[in-house]
Amino acid sequence: MTREGVRPNGFTYSIILTAQPAVSPFQVHAHIIKTNYEKSFSVGTALLNAYVKKGILDEAAKVFELIDEKDIVAWSAMLAGYAQIGDTEGAVKIYRQLTSEGVKPNEFTFSSVINACTAPSAAVEQGKQFHACSIKAKLNNALCVSSALVTMYSKKGNIESASEVFKRQRKRDLVSWNSMICGYAQHGHTKKALEVFKEMRRQDLEFDGITFIGVITACTHAGLVDEGQQYFDIMVNEHHIYPTMEHYSCMVDLYSRAGMLEKAMDIINRMPFAASATVWRTVLAACRVHRNIDLGKLAGEKLISLQPHDSAIYVLLSNMYAATGHWQERARVRKLMNDRKVKKEAGYSWIEVKNKTYSFLAGDISHPQSNQIYSKLEELSTRLKDAGYKPDTSYVLQDIDDEHKEAILSQHSERLAIAFGLVATPAGAPLQIVKNLRVCGDCHTVIKLISKLERRDIVVRDTNRFHHFKEGLCSCGDYW
Repeated sequence: MTREGVRPNGFTYSIILTAQPAVSPFQVHAHIIKTNYEKSFSVGTALLNAYVKKGILDEAAKVFELIDEKDIVAWSAMLAGYAQIGDTEGAVKIYRQLTSEGVKPNEFTFSSVINACTAPSAAVEQGKQFHACSIKAKLNNALCVSSALVTMYSKKGNIESASEVFKRQRKRDLVSWNSMICGYAQHGHTKKALEVFKEMRRQDLEFDGITFIGVITACTHAGLVDEGQQYFDIMVNEHHIYPTMEHYSCMVDLYSRAGMLEKAMDIINRMPFAASATVWRTVLAACRVHRNIDLGKLAGEKLISLQPHDSAIYVLLSNMYAATGHWQERARVRKLMNDRKVKKEAGYSWIEVKNKTYSFLAGDISHPQSNQIYSKLEELSTRLKDAGYKPDTSYVLQDIDDEHKEAILSQHSERLAIAFGLVATPAGAPLQIVKNLRVCGDCHTVIKLISKLERRDIVVRDTNRFHHFKEGLCSCGDYW
């Protein structure tokens, strides 16, 4: 076209950007600047969308600012970009900006800002507030909004609200069905997850790979080994869905949790690709529980070769050796960790109280109410020991005496967050904590006891799953 002397116009650029996702937006952007179409509404919006789809938010934001007359499509595209990268703060800022300028949000605006609230650092109340705003705008029943709400509530640990929204949906898409199945599975509600799946089958709906990840995960958490294998076979043979690494990882987890480690290894050996770090981590965790040292050593070696600077691997391997009394092997792991200058990742936890998020590091004394928090921890320590609790100091890697190890355990970040929650909220109020690392076994035992002693429902989201602690029990069945 250009070789024949035909000058491209705004419509040309919009078509190229929309119809040719493989084309670099940078390349097209350069032509747009040369022909002075950068401030055009249609061209700017198309370019903005192109950058957002590629996840190039810095350039998207520059284009957004240059658009002379932004409509709700441009606003929603920018908001979706922030949601895509998990930038809740950026998404909320855009939402507030558009409403302050008198722009009326549509269903895509709400679905994007609600999706942004699924990020781990997002406050639970933020999602609830946008839910309320969507109700006020009479858009909460729009399919994209209600599906986003199901996903958001599931990922933020409020499975009851997710279920309520799901049940009220007039229409459901695959995202909504999958979110409900995966949500129930992650929260340990196996029966409910499988009921949703069976309802999908009754309605003769289409499934995808995510559907079966949720279903197999649900079977895993309930120890339904045969059922999990059946669903995997149904996925492959009836629905012709090609298993991904995540599906194989679920199957390895299914057999590993049940102590069927030979079967888990058989799956690993038959996979059409090399096992990922996630797969070997699953095997190592199972070896700790089922005390299979030889296989655990192999899994640890595989993990260290894949992720040599991930401190969590050394900790998990060290804990396995400590749990089985292999102290020389444990010392070897610690030496290897020191030789490679691998530092244990700092654990931090956060809790939301009265619409404000508070974060804690292990041993943190920066909070204004630190005196009350540590006083509560001391009180709990006495009550826990009276209830029969004995600290498991094998979870502390430092070469120090047991008394100091106990002190370190008592100041883990999740315990500080829980202690703060106990002093800052009314008696009986549920607590929800998020942690950036896996909850250690000793803290898991302690939180179970605290839930019973304080008569509190406590939800902890770590890197593995949701833990629902209630009356001295955990939804994970002490396997995570």
